[in-house]
Amino acid sequence: MWNPPLVSLLSTAALGAVAIAGGSVLQGYLSAAMPRTAAAVLVTITGPSTVTVRSEHAETLQVAVNAPAAKTAGTRVNWQSRAAGTSSWRSIGTLRLDATGRASVRVSPWKPTDYRAALADTTVSAPFRVATRPAGEPVAHPRGAVEPHFSVVTDPAQRPRAVGTGANAVVSPIPGSVWERMAGVSFTKDCPVGQEELRYVQVNYWGWDGYRYRGEIVVHVSIAEQTAEIFTDLYRLRYPIRQMRLVDDFGKDPLKGADDYASMNSDNTSGFNCRYVDGREAQRVLSPHAWGMAIDINTWENPYEARTGVFPHSYYLDRSRPHRAVLDGPESPAVQAFESRGLRWGGRWSEKDYHHFQTTVPSRPKGK
Repeated sequence: MWNPPLVSLLSTAALGAVAIAGGSVLQGYLSAAMPRTAAAVLVTITGPSTVTVRSEHAETLQVAVNAPAAKTAGTRVNWQSRAAGTSSWRSIGTLRLDATGRASVRVSPWKPTDYRAALADTTVSAPFRVATRPAGEPVAHPRGAVEPHFSVVTDPAQRPRAVGTGANAVVSPIPGSVWERMAGVSFTKDCPVGQEELRYVQVNYWGWDGYRYRGEIVVHVSIAEQTAEIFTDLYRLRYPIRQMRLVDDFGKDPLKGADDYASMNSDNTSGFNCRYVDGREAQRVLSPHAWGMAIDINTWENPYEARTGVFPHSYYLDRSRPHRAVLDGPESPAVQAFESRGLRWGGRWSEKDYHHFQTTVPSRPKGK
């Protein structure tokens, strides 16, 4: 008599009573059964109800197929994953069962992830959740602090995961796909620099939730390598960055360039933007950002105090408010990462521009 296949995922670490998730193995075993075909093939999954690992840390899972009346050795199993909270599965590999009908697989989830195994696309295990805890320390928000607001498009939750180990900074000419995003938004034909004078810098950074992300910034070719070194230092210091994406994602300013006000309101870290100085648009004064010779970082916690107002918000004008992202003076290690490479901090000016760093540009005015 043929017995229906049994598919199970087991955490070898948990089965061996290895301490995980800060010193405790989560108990409670999950057993799920669900018919998947007209033949009512029984598919089950057994194992610890959850496994918690440090983000991007490898964990071994084991797939076991039990079909006593059928040969399983050498059988291929489709290995699939999906981000927790989403509905779409994607195939990430193929597992080959050994003589006992088992296969081990190493996973390194970034954030909570569901895994499953599929046989012939009709017999599928129930999802197995691997939860994660951040590799870094999350930012503690001050009680009662005023927080920025994000749109669906500019929500920091949409940031891409880190690539490789460490900061892994990469400097390159502006790729065609990136230039298409910039053309007509942060870049227009009357800008003082062109595509060949700009560089695209990608680098890993620590997010406020303690997870690692991949950031992007465009700067002038003359400071591209320094920029890579600066953000490598910030990564080493574990200085948290809310988000780091091109200003083009925030839409076009009605006068010139990308909408810097929207970028600041979303606490974005950015570089090149062919625009006017904030608060001096009526005078058509070009910002150093128009040359790609300036960088703004964590704008919400480090506001710009201009004669025309405070941008983006005045809450953190009180520099004594505790926050890891606040640049609290010239001796701050984060400020030194910039100034030691020739980018002067706007926090030194009479009109304090705490989030702004720049180097010399032709006929530049002081201002962000």
